Amino acid sequence: MVLSGSVNPDGNSAQINAGIDRVQNEFRWNGGSCVDLDLLIKKVSDKIVAERIQPSPYNYGLRLLKPPSVELYISALLRQKSILEGQFVLNRCADKIETLRQKESAVLITKQAIAQEKAVLKPANTEQRIYTITGAVILLVGLVILIKK
Repeated sequence: MVLSGSVNPDGNSAQINAGIDRVQNEFRWNGGSCVDLDLLIKKVSDKIVAERIQPSPYNYGLRLLKPPSVELYISALLRQKSILEGQFVLNRCADKIETLRQKESAVLITKQAIAQEKAVLKPANTEQRIYTITGAVILLVGLVILIKK
């Protein structure tokens, strides 16, 4: 992938191609899951932000400017992000990720419901046994009293 229409002010096309190759190699999606693609898009976005906020050694008047090579690298990052976002839409990853989240939520809710049920049933079973034993003792005492009369 070559940035068409891009002109390096220094006239160094090898530097441009090296930057583009670096971005493509560093942020390549090999057709994995949509979650992997989503994470890769986030990494590219984070890299763009990091490059933009990085202090610049060039000071022209009151503005700080990035060197041309950094600007080209940021352009390559933006282009790669656009390509990855296109793959995200093309593969309907938003629907797949939402479905996955719903399934995970259902599993989590089920596990929590089971844990809550166990937490309630254990004391209830203990209480039920106490009432059963107490009732049995009262019945035996009543039976003994009836037999003695």
